[in-house]
Amino acid sequence: MKIIEHTHRKLTLRDSTGCLWLFGFFFVAIAGTFVVGLMGAATNLYELNELERMAIWVVSLSGVAAGVWIIYNHPGVYARFDKSTNSLTINRKGLMKNVTETYRLSEVADVVLDETTDSDGDPFYRIALKLNRDKQVLLFSTGLHDKESQQKNVELINEFLKK
Repeated sequence: MKIIEHTHRKLTLRDSTGCLWLFGFFFVAIAGTFVVGLMGAATNLYELNELERMAIWVVSLSGVAAGVWIIYNHPGVYARFDKSTNSLTINRKGLMKNVTETYRLSEVADVVLDETTDSDGDPFYRIALKLNRDKQVLLFSTGLHDKESQQKNVELINEFLKK
């Protein structure tokens, strides 16, 4: 998360997921190369038997699908807290989707850390907004293992909202 603008009336935050997008493109490029080979670019394709070709198709298409899934599920996020309009605008922009959510600042009851675990069982933390209507909205899709830095960000947002 990066602070773009911080005045007494506006707070704008950005979360870029460029590394995850590069990781997704890596999957698409490498697996896509195998798909292109299976579609006829490989000159010795028919030296493989049917079962081997089928296995390569499954693995290759799975790699492409994994890359697309990574890119799709990790959009870049811009969050603008604006006291002059009493609004919070969250814009989630990716290659395949663009979603804008708007809330009134008065709807935000609290800003908290959402703690979950990764695939290894280690905790990671994401910033979440608790709304008055018992709804929780994750501000950013990616999380960090560093609780202290995320807690500082939560305190910064809460301090801005309370002034």
